[in-house]
Amino acid sequence: MRAMRRIPRGISDALARRPDLVLWLIAAYYVLAVILRVLRSQALESDEAEQLFQSQFLLMGYGRQPPFYNWLQYGVVRLIGPSIFALSLVKNLLLFLTCLFYGLAARIVLKDMRLAAVAMLGVIAMPAVSVMAQRDLTHAVATLFATALFFQAFLLTLTRPNLGTYLLASVAVGLGLIAKYNFVIVPVAAILAILPEPDLRRRIFDWRLIPALAVIAIICLPHGLWVLSNLSEATEGTIKAMREDASGDAVADRLSGLKTLLIATLAGGLPVFAFFLIAFRSSLVTAWRATSRWTRITGRTIFISLIAVGLIGLAFGASNISEKWLSPFILLLPLYLCLKIEAAGVDAGRSVGRFFFPVATLALGFIVYIAAGNVIGPLFGNYTKENLPSGPFIEEVMAKHGGTRPAYVIAADPFLAASARLELPQARVILPSFTQTPPLDEISRRRAGLIVWHIRDGSAALPAELAPVLTRNGIAPETLVPSTIAVPYLFSFRQDRVTFGYAWIAASGNPL
Repeated sequence: MRAMRRIPRGISDALARRPDLVLWLIAAYYVLAVILRVLRSQALESDEAEQLFQSQFLLMGYGRQPPFYNWLQYGVVRLIGPSIFALSLVKNLLLFLTCLFYGLAARIVLKDMRLAAVAMLGVIAMPAVSVMAQRDLTHAVATLFATALFFQAFLLTLTRPNLGTYLLASVAVGLGLIAKYNFVIVPVAAILAILPEPDLRRRIFDWRLIPALAVIAIICLPHGLWVLSNLSEATEGTIKAMREDASGDAVADRLSGLKTLLIATLAGGLPVFAFFLIAFRSSLVTAWRATSRWTRITGRTIFISLIAVGLIGLAFGASNISEKWLSPFILLLPLYLCLKIEAAGVDAGRSVGRFFFPVATLALGFIVYIAAGNVIGPLFGNYTKENLPSGPFIEEVMAKHGGTRPAYVIAADPFLAASARLELPQARVILPSFTQTPPLDEISRRRAGLIVWHIRDGSAALPAELAPVLTRNGIAPETLVPSTIAVPYLFSFRQDRVTFGYAWIAASGNPL
C-alpha cells in the first residue's frame, strides 16, 4: 500500500520539478488514443464517415463546413490510404498541436512554468476535448487548433511585435476562418479586448497589419470564391442546425437559444472549474479577485465572444446553441484561471500533480470506456454506430461474386459509403446526398459496379433517393435486381443481425 502511495507522489514530485514532462505525457495520451481507435472498431461515427467519403475529392467547399479539415484529411488519405488510422491520426495530431500551442501561449504570459503545464492539462479537462472530440468531432477540432495557434501568435504580437509575429497571427486567422465560420469571433473579440489598454492598442494600427491582412485574404480566397457561388449551400445547414426544434414563435425560440447558450457555457466551463478546485482548493476562490493586464485581456476575450454568440443567435433566430460551438471560446478558460492564480500569488508547487491525476483519469477513462463499450454493449443488446457491420457486408457481397472488386459503389448513406472506401480503396464511391460528386466516366460505367443500402422497413426495394443518381450515371433503376444479406453486428455475441440490400452490376453493364 505504501508503495502504491509512493508512485503518485513520485510522479507528482517529478512534474513539480519538470513541468515540461506534461507535454510528453499528453503526446503519449494521444498516441494511445490513436491506437485504441484503430483497435476498437472498423465501423465509423457520423463525422468520420463523412470525412472518409469526402476525402476522395479536393474541393474548394464541402457544403456547410469550411474545407480546412477536409484538406488535411485528403492529404493524409492520399499519403497512407483510406483507413481508421488516417482518420484518427489527423484528429489526434490536431488535438496534440492544440495543447502544444496553448502551452506556448501560456508561457508567454505566465512566469511559473508549472502553471503553464496546468493550462495545457486544462485543455484536456474540457469535455469538448476529452469526451466529444474522442467520440466524433472534426471541424470543431480544427477550430480548437486554430484558436490555440492564434492566441499564441496574438500574445507574441502584443509582447514581441515584429513582422513574423504578425504574419503568424494572420496564418492562424486564415486557417481558423477556413476551419469553421464561428472562428471569426475569436480574433475580433481579442482585438476588442485590448482596446482599453493604451500601450497595446497601437498594435492594431501598425503597418505590419497590412501584409497580415493580405495573407489572410490569400488563405481564404479559394474558399471565399466558392462561398460566393454557393452561398445557400454554405449557410443553410448551419442556420437549420441553429433552429433545430424551433417552435415557430420568434420570441420563444430566441429565449430558448439564449437558455441553451447559458447551459452550454456551464456544461463546457464547470468541469474545468471543478478540476481547478481539486488542484487549488480554496486558493482558487481567493484568486478569483486577483487581476492583472493578462487576466483582463483574456477575460474580456471570453466575455465578448460569448456575447457575440448570443447576439448572432438572436439575429438568426437560433433556438439551439450547442457546447461544441462554444469550445473555441471556452478554450481560453484554463489560461484565464492560471493567470488569476499567478496574479494572486498562489503557491503552485503541487498544482501540476494534483491537476494531472484527475484529468488523466477522465481522459484515459473515456477512451477506454468507448473502446470497451463496443464489446460490452452487445452483451445486453445495445448497439452503436461502431457496431454496424457495413464492412463485413461489402466483403460478403464481393465473396458472392467471386471476389470481383467493383470499379464504383453507389451508397444510400454515409456509413455504407465510408465502409466502401475502407473495403474498396480503389473504387469510386458515390453518395446521393453529396451533390458535388462528379458523375462516372464512360470507362467506369462499363466495369462492374455495386449499389448498396440499409434495409430498415423490411422491404428489399431500391430506395427512392437512389433513382436520380443512378439515372444521372447511366444506370436504369428498373433493370436492377435487388438482393439482401443479413450480417451480424460487430462484437455481437447474440448474433443479432442487420439486413442490407444490394444490386450488383456486371462488367457488361447488365445487372445481376
